[in-house]
Amino acid sequence: MKLKKKTAMVISFTVGIMMFTTTAMAEVASKSGYDQLKDSLKYTAENCTSTLSNFTIDASFVVKDNGNTIMSESSINKYDISKNSEESTNTSIKGSTKTESYSYRDKSGYITKSPNANENVYYLTEYSNEKDKNRSVLENPFKEDKAADIEKIADALVGSLKDSVTVTEKQDGTKEISGSLNNTQIPTLINAFTSFQFKSSYGNTNNSEDVIPKLTKNIFVNGIKGNMTTDKNGLIKTILASGTLNGADKTGAEHQVTLEVLVKIENINSTTVTKPDLSKEKVVKNIERDYTKLTNPQKYEGKYTSDIIVEDDDKFTKIGEAIVNIEKIDNKTITGSYSKEYLNGYENYANGNESVKFTGTLGENKDNFSGKFNGTTESNEKVSGDIYIQPNNASIYFNIGNYENPNVILDGTYRKVLD
Repeated sequence: MKLKKKTAMVISFTVGIMMFTTTAMAEVASKSGYDQLKDSLKYTAENCTSTLSNFTIDASFVVKDNGNTIMSESSINKYDISKNSEESTNTSIKGSTKTESYSYRDKSGYITKSPNANENVYYLTEYSNEKDKNRSVLENPFKEDKAADIEKIADALVGSLKDSVTVTEKQDGTKEISGSLNNTQIPTLINAFTSFQFKSSYGNTNNSEDVIPKLTKNIFVNGIKGNMTTDKNGLIKTILASGTLNGADKTGAEHQVTLEVLVKIENINSTTVTKPDLSKEKVVKNIERDYTKLTNPQKYEGKYTSDIIVEDDDKFTKIGEAIVNIEKIDNKTITGSYSKEYLNGYENYANGNESVKFTGTLGENKDNFSGKFNGTTESNEKVSGDIYIQPNNASIYFNIGNYENPNVILDGTYRKVLD
């Protein structure tokens, strides 16, 4: 399921605040506290993607402007790692607009429900290639290539903050990490980075549905605070974090934007992910394709045309058509012909070699849609050129190097002639 742009931006901002909050808290704690926090994050990520059979993540956030709630979102995400399946329900409120969504995914494909309250439609997409079928429903972020570099950057941004976090270990082995930072403790670099990110994400948008205030000046982090609890093994149970951002919009009006985030990991090894029964529902079905490959290449066989144009008396005039006829194509090779037909009165633009038979190969520079071809004109002149199959589009790009008439305009884009 794809998120709307604004929701994705808010989630990005949410994750950013959470990362900053937890990293800052780790750094300001003692070294042992810092190590314990990082160990818990990595231990939780590893267990949630490999060791645990199933679990539920209950997450929510609220955004307030000067104390008034302007946006909120809550989601219940159920994961069954043993069966590689997930089920999610989401409720979002932006201003006075409420949106609910649902999705399900497993090895065979994914299902989403229309967020339109007036529609009761499910969209079913089935996977057709092994790459999609074997894709994990949840990935360990600490195993990403850039994870170590991001961790170092976060540590450098936080700097040498000290003594603002307490780490408490209870008798049963569970731990609680909590603390806060006020605006005087926030490094200048963090404020500059936050200001830049906020302006980039929200300051220049013109969407009338936007509810986030467009802060443009005097932006700074006024404070952050948070609390994290873990079980005796270091597995995170809850994260509660908040951050406050102050600034002014272009009219000079002052705003205090507060973000509150709550994440809970629960129902460990007792979560049930249920595939919805669509037997009595309205279903729109789709087949997921590998968009890096040429799917059903035979559909590209046929006739393609492009207008031949000249600039005449300060206006563009069509004088004929260039024609590409793809006779045979598969995932590796392509054969066909090329010719030109001129309108009456414009035959003098022909250069005498208007017909070419060509054969080519696809996969140029590991691009399955791009290829090179060699051809022979009607007078046995050897030519070569490039061809590009527009994926999911009834058009191609075709060009013969150093062959076209410089006195005419031919842009190389050819559209399929459909019955």
